[in-house]
Amino acid sequence: MVKNNFFLFVIMIMAMISWGISWPAAKIVGQYAKPESLIAWRFLFGLISMIFVMMFLKIPITLPGKALKYVLSASLLIIFYNYNYLKGTQIGMSGLGGVIVPTVSPIITFVLSALFFKNRFKKKGVFGLLLGLCGSGILIRVWEMNVNAIIGSGSVYFFLGAISWALITIFTQKSNNTLNPINFSFWVYGFGSVLALILFPSENFYNIFSFELKFWINFLLISSIALGLGTTAYFYTTMKLGSSKASSFMFFVPFSSILSSSIIIGEPVLISTIVGGSFTIFAVYLINY
Repeated sequence: MVKNNFFLFVIMIMAMISWGISWPAAKIVGQYAKPESLIAWRFLFGLISMIFVMMFLKIPITLPGKALKYVLSASLLIIFYNYNYLKGTQIGMSGLGGVIVPTVSPIITFVLSALFFKNRFKKKGVFGLLLGLCGSGILIRVWEMNVNAIIGSGSVYFFLGAISWALITIFTQKSNNTLNPINFSFWVYGFGSVLALILFPSENFYNIFSFELKFWINFLLISSIALGLGTTAYFYTTMKLGSSKASSFMFFVPFSSILSSSIIIGEPVLISTIVGGSFTIFAVYLINY
């Protein structure tokens, strides 16, 4: 059991680091096209990565009827998440998004887990929630709050992304008894790519192939690596450890996001991001441990 958990911990840490680096990469990708034009392609390349994983692990492609509602729900939510992820990084600071989503999402997951799975609130969990709210306020610089500033900073998209990711985590755990985690990922990407094409029809769909090498390096990082491999590791660990514990690994993302955003695209490191992120990370620790 210890060895199995150690393996899960290692792959999750690697996945979370790739997620952190994907935030500045997404901002670079956003310079070339609108989010609506990229979502289906991101899912498609993630799906291709999954096919190789399934071939390597010799996992058959199956979809039990009982799991269909969870897969479809997660597919719609992951489209919504990816729109907010790409739109937020396009207009706002990628490092801020890389702090808000992975720190706020576990807090929301904790509340939803209590509702869906009837988990009891512990005193330190309640304190963690309050601390998380304080941290969230610092992250969005609530003292400067106005509608235009929130939208312009990308914060509203990042918080919407955090909510949708928390719901995805819940649906992932709910499918635990009916569907293999790798299969779950495969079908989520498959249905997600089709649904994205229906929801976001585009005349410029194939323009992606005219973009330069810089785009493709960053696009493959956010799709094949971060989405295809990283998200699959997240789904797998969620089913093995539970949604609350799996989401707690996301505190690795903020550090790699801030660091990589500073190095790759030269974003300034705001004190409010460091302080607010630290508050929410400690909140996640209190909630889960």
